[in-house]
Amino acid sequence: MHFIFDIDGTLCFDGHTISPAIQDALSGLEEQGHQIGFASARPYRDMLHLLGERFHHGLFVGSNGAMTYHQGELCDTQPLAKRTLDQLCELAERLEASYLVDLPWHYHYRGDPDHPFMGWVDPARRANRVARDDIRLPVKLLVTECADGPALQLALAERDDIAVHHHSDQQIVDITAKGVSKMAALLRHGIAADQLVCFGNDSNDLSMFSAARHAVQIGEHAQLKPLAAERIARDDNTEAELIGAMRRLGARYAG
Repeated sequence: MHFIFDIDGTLCFDGHTISPAIQDALSGLEEQGHQIGFASARPYRDMLHLLGERFHHGLFVGSNGAMTYHQGELCDTQPLAKRTLDQLCELAERLEASYLVDLPWHYHYRGDPDHPFMGWVDPARRANRVARDDIRLPVKLLVTECADGPALQLALAERDDIAVHHHSDQQIVDITAKGVSKMAALLRHGIAADQLVCFGNDSNDLSMFSAARHAVQIGEHAQLKPLAAERIARDDNTEAELIGAMRRLGARYAG
């Protein structure tokens, strides 16, 4: 089976670390013969420092499905069209929004360099911040804050060429090309729905939850509840319950 994990709110609870115990449980799934992977709103670059090097050549679906890395190589991208990106940048600037554009490895940022979100961006200093004219293969535009949020939401809702994800615990909007999703990326990579066990916590996991053979929800997101086969509460026992579910499902689907 393929065990695919969201990162933030699913394996990572502080934005900066994934515990050694959880990483050992991931290795345990591999020892049982399963294939593991990670599917996140983060780009590949910003997942690596959370995980030990033993995982770095595995499957990483980044930017909500707009990029896929495997064996350390970029193998799939679903970029925003240049015209779309230009229009989105102009919209953001008109509404006094700060925004980040993720490329397959590097990034462009317009806004306050001390914005708290920037502490999550390239913490290992692996990439370069590029000028807007040097943007190539933009896979995601992320708005970190906006002076006129309602106007931004209205303008985005009127477009039919993008996919928009709203983070449930932050005032952040992710924008990718239309049709981009985590499940679409997994299917392109050859992972069949009936061979998928997924773990997630937010709206960007809906595509996986809708298709997976078994879906495990972390937390209380209302849209995921009807699709989840089981749920783990966010409390002091979350890590232990998560590890227990990984071991139990690993054994159930072994062989």
